[in-house]
Amino acid sequence: MAFLGSQKLIELITNEKVILPNPDTKRVKGGAYELSLGNEAFTTDSKDKRKEIFSNNGLVTINPGQFALLLTYEEVDIPLSKIAFISIKAGVKLRGLVNVSGFHVDPGFKGNLVFSVYNAGTSPISLEVCGEPYFLIWFAELQLATGETTVYNGDHKNQKSIPPKYIDALIAGELASPVVLSRKIEDNYKAADNKIGILNKEIDNKIDKHEKEIDNRLNKHEKEVDNRLDKYEKDIEGKISLLEKEQTAKDYLVKTAVGLGVIILMKIIFDYFAYDNGVKKGAEFKQMELKSQMAIEKLRIQERAILIEIDSLRKYRDSAFRNKGL
Repeated sequence: MAFLGSQKLIELITNEKVILPNPDTKRVKGGAYELSLGNEAFTTDSKDKRKEIFSNNGLVTINPGQFALLLTYEEVDIPLSKIAFISIKAGVKLRGLVNVSGFHVDPGFKGNLVFSVYNAGTSPISLEVCGEPYFLIWFAELQLATGETTVYNGDHKNQKSIPPKYIDALIAGELASPVVLSRKIEDNYKAADNKIGILNKEIDNKIDKHEKEIDNRLNKHEKEVDNRLDKYEKDIEGKISLLEKEQTAKDYLVKTAVGLGVIILMKIIFDYFAYDNGVKKGAEFKQMELKSQMAIEKLRIQERAILIEIDSLRKYRDSAFRNKGL
């Protein structure tokens, strides 16, 4: 298999019309033909997730971490005796655009080419529609055995636009490119910072509220302690006053008891002396009383004797009257 040189390629595109429409021989460089971007493209971050139609000289922008499907402006018609190879120009590659589609075109294929690309760079890449060339195609001789023929019956035969199935494949799931992941990480950091900020505010508010509650409780407790101390001091003063009164009463009782003791002692002494004098006088009085009782007893005896004598005289008189019949 040998690649066609620039001159052979010019002859091929001139004689067999493998590049349509209106091939420009000035675009043959280094054995390759330079292809331009057509007016149809799809990017994975498009708003409505559909392919877009651009006007001439419009711009297709591929953001970092995004895929794109790009349709070439030129249509190619690969001879059955040839096989083609495709790539992206180095100037675009160095900006971070990577070709992730196939790298060859089958013999017999006819239609517009679709490049599947990915922006692996850190900046958006903008491509001009129907303007500056961005793609390359090489042709090589296909050596066939005697009697061997090739026929292209692939899905891309007569391809004129971007197939919807490739768009569906790119929007079916979430992209996990480094740029997208980096953005998600940054978004997560921002969300985490916001949540941390909110939590810090909530914590500060709770701390302030808790400190205020503690201050209120401390103030309330201090007031209660002060009130208790005041009450305790008053109770102590009252008890001291009561003790002083009790002590005064005790002192009064002691003094009174001492006074009473002195009075009782004096009375005992007085009674003792009175008793001593009384005993002596009582003995004398007792003797006088005994003498009086003896005298009275004698008088009573005399009285009884007189009464007996009177009674005897009465009996004698009564007896005398009875004898005389009176």
